[in-house]
Amino acid sequence: MEKNAYPLVTLSYLGKTAAYTALASAIFFVSQAQAQLLNNVTMGNPKALALGNAVTADPPGIDSIHFNPAGLAQIKGRQRQVKLLVAHMELESQFGAPILPGDDVKEAYYSLSSECQTNFPGNTAQNWRDCWGEDPVANTSSSSGDPVLMLPFAGIVELPMLAVPTGGIAFEDSANGWTFGTAVYTPEGVGYSRSANDVNSEDPGDPGSYQGINVGVTRLTYFSPTIAIPVSERLSIGAGITFSYQGLGIDTFFRAPLTTTRFLETLNSILPEGEELHILGSYDTVGRLEMEMEDFMSIGFNFGILYHANDWLSFGFSYRSESTSDLSGDFSMTNSDAFLGTTGGLKDTFGLPLDQILGVLADGAPFNVQKVESGTVELEYITPQSVNFGTSVKVLPSLKVNVDARWIEYSVWDTLDFKFDRNVDFLTLASVVNRVSGVGDYADPDEMRIRRNYEDSWSLALGVEYTLNDNFVLRFGYEPRSTSIPDDATDLLFPIAEADLYTTGFGWQFNKTTRIEGAFGYLYSESSTPAGKSHNANSNIEGDVVYNPYYSTPFKNETTAYLFALSLDQKF
Repeated sequence: MEKNAYPLVTLSYLGKTAAYTALASAIFFVSQAQAQLLNNVTMGNPKALALGNAVTADPPGIDSIHFNPAGLAQIKGRQRQVKLLVAHMELESQFGAPILPGDDVKEAYYSLSSECQTNFPGNTAQNWRDCWGEDPVANTSSSSGDPVLMLPFAGIVELPMLAVPTGGIAFEDSANGWTFGTAVYTPEGVGYSRSANDVNSEDPGDPGSYQGINVGVTRLTYFSPTIAIPVSERLSIGAGITFSYQGLGIDTFFRAPLTTTRFLETLNSILPEGEELHILGSYDTVGRLEMEMEDFMSIGFNFGILYHANDWLSFGFSYRSESTSDLSGDFSMTNSDAFLGTTGGLKDTFGLPLDQILGVLADGAPFNVQKVESGTVELEYITPQSVNFGTSVKVLPSLKVNVDARWIEYSVWDTLDFKFDRNVDFLTLASVVNRVSGVGDYADPDEMRIRRNYEDSWSLALGVEYTLNDNFVLRFGYEPRSTSIPDDATDLLFPIAEADLYTTGFGWQFNKTTRIEGAFGYLYSESSTPAGKSHNANSNIEGDVVYNPYYSTPFKNETTAYLFALSLDQKF
């Protein structure tokens, strides 16, 4: 673990206050990241899944609209498709014991509390523990429960199983030489839940609930008019526009562990003798936030090229544009009694407007001191652009090998700006922290600017198809999925780092007009984050105000996903 030098000036401890007051907004951004980093996984096309998504040079029928629009040119006559994706995801997290700061930092923490100095004289490791107590998250585990999904008009919905039916249609205009198609599909559709206590409880139940009780994100493309044109016998091009619904929602507890608000003890010196502020405890819950946001008109476009060099070799290229979703929706923040005791004391303590004293550093915004704060929130969310290159080679008359390379511009996620329609207490306090700590400017009383600093991602995919006879093929795929999340941004909200996707499937030409395809996929990811490493989960850097519910606690994540896809294609 790295040791960080913490200043002894008491106001510098404001730096950790925002780490948890900012938690709510940070969560939403990461939930979006989850959907993007599961790129293609929820498309539900059996051929693509079975080949590890290596289909840019071997596009899968109507779903060429997404994978490579030029592939529509291979469809003759009229064709329709219905398909079903069934998915199950398991999240497991293990927490270790918090690692104590170095002696210099420990002394700074310890000296903040006169009670600690009186009851536990001597700055020892045991006294440090006795003073601040034991983190209830330490040496525990977290696991996911039933799936949830963000649905249009309905919001976050808990489901008995995650099953998504979709389909499409295409027809060839032989007179003019082009093919038109449109499809309904889900480039993103994922959600999970964790066990949690009632909304009125300040005990989250599952320790992972500090980074998501219910998290759901959906991108549903409901209209995708696409045209493919054969330029020659071997070359075709295609392009289309996509109209999509984008929704995301989250329900989460959050907290402010250890010394986050202990700096407020210094204000007791100006209160009447014998009186003191109620200060949030070392591991008290701060509150519970619920938020749902939607955009029904997120527009993008796809472009593709397909070139058959000869009967055994083809090349493909596709481009999916960046698209912007102007998300808007409602939020509700239920503050804990402990947090209300703190903000209430600051607002009016024996006639002293302490919140106004602090508010000078936050545009003079006073605390609301309400059990429930609610209103609307907006977010401009960018879906990154991607580029795909592929080749398909028949190495034997009955054996075909596909290889794809894929690039996605995740670096567009530098910061995300959440704009609330009113001042919110946790953001008011966060803005004070930003002004005093000097680490950054991430909050105003009604706005949160969350840093991400994600990285562009390259990944490869491999698929193999073996033809048993004229009517039946077997497929196998492997996709080592690289991550765009740096080591210092890991968390429990998006517990997928680098992952391996193993797949298999079949294609069966049932008769002249009907084709049935199926596939199964297994995705596995694991990661380990040392104490103090991630500014999204367990940082102990002074002034790091982005999302740290597990201060100085190491954790490990393990994610397992099972995917099953089935489709029916018919000529009509």
